[in-house]
Amino acid sequence: MTGYEKYEYWLTLSRYDIETAKILLDAKRYSYIPVLCQQSLERMLKGMFVCHTGKEASKTHNIPYLANKLAENTAFISTEAGKRFIKEKEVYDDFMVDLMFYYMSDYPFSYKKFSDRFIEENVATGLYNNTLKLLSWLEGFQIGLK
Repeated sequence: MTGYEKYEYWLTLSRYDIETAKILLDAKRYSYIPVLCQQSLERMLKGMFVCHTGKEASKTHNIPYLANKLAENTAFISTEAGKRFIKEKEVYDDFMVDLMFYYMSDYPFSYKKFSDRFIEENVATGLYNNTLKLLSWLEGFQIGLK
């Protein structure tokens, strides 16, 4: 498989996750939307990493870490796309960290009350919409690579 074919694999999974988040949003089932948003971004970044670097991405769920690893890769940042990525990434840095908060609260070590896991519609909608913006921005770095 080429790096771009691997990217397409990750992109398919990323789109599936964000489409599932939309289904849950429409059904007013908000609890898992942050997890699906995080997974969608994680998969997109892993696909970008393998496509732009020729290496497999780290086995982690930490999206800020994945974005930073991409930004540190000399093969990527030496390209025009990489330079733009570095310049514009900070706009999304806080959101990636915030999204990880919701994702990490799903782990058993948090041991929150079950009712504390539920989030309100406005939070779920905001996370979903911001994820869509970030995914759209990330997809822009793949244009013309096929």
